[in-house]
Amino acid sequence: MRAAIILAAGRSRRFGIANKLLVRRHGKTLLQSAVQIALSAPVCRVIVVTSVDDARLRGAVLTTSNSRVSVLFARDHRDGHHASLLHGLNALRRREREALVFLGDMPDLTPATARRLTRLTAAGYKAVRPSYQDTPGHPVLIRDVDWVCKRLETGMPPFGRDEVLHVNEGRHTVLDIDRPGDLQRIGSRR
Repeated sequence: MRAAIILAAGRSRRFGIANKLLVRRHGKTLLQSAVQIALSAPVCRVIVVTSVDDARLRGAVLTTSNSRVSVLFARDHRDGHHASLLHGLNALRRREREALVFLGDMPDLTPATARRLTRLTAAGYKAVRPSYQDTPGHPVLIRDVDWVCKRLETGMPPFGRDEVLHVNEGRHTVLDIDRPGDLQRIGSRR
């Protein structure tokens, strides 16, 4: 089985005073859009990993009223996104052998991209990742959760470049929201 993990534990420092994941776009917060995309992917459940603004992010997530979604507070979020990823991976159930990792600030991702990644045969690779013009994108399909956890627990990156099958996908797989202007820039590309 496969679960989705949405990393939503950042501090939105470059965005300014507001938590970017709570900003509305097309009638939903960025985080609600990420949850909707993840729920449409081929996964059994969705885990949202939060930190700063946990109560407000949890409230936004729970408005989806979907029993397949849970929220997890990453106590060690200050140690960086690898710590948040490890927190999410450690929350997987034993039968969940793969994880699709999404970022909460990528509103133009599509479930079709996630479906394509999961259909690829990736023998010998620990992960499958979309890229656009040699820029790594999301979501990332982790094929070997135990191996990635062991690397993260020892302070190593989740995988090396030669351990990831990179698949050319569209620009939407690399467009995230870091600053307020990114919302307009991404919106104008539609």
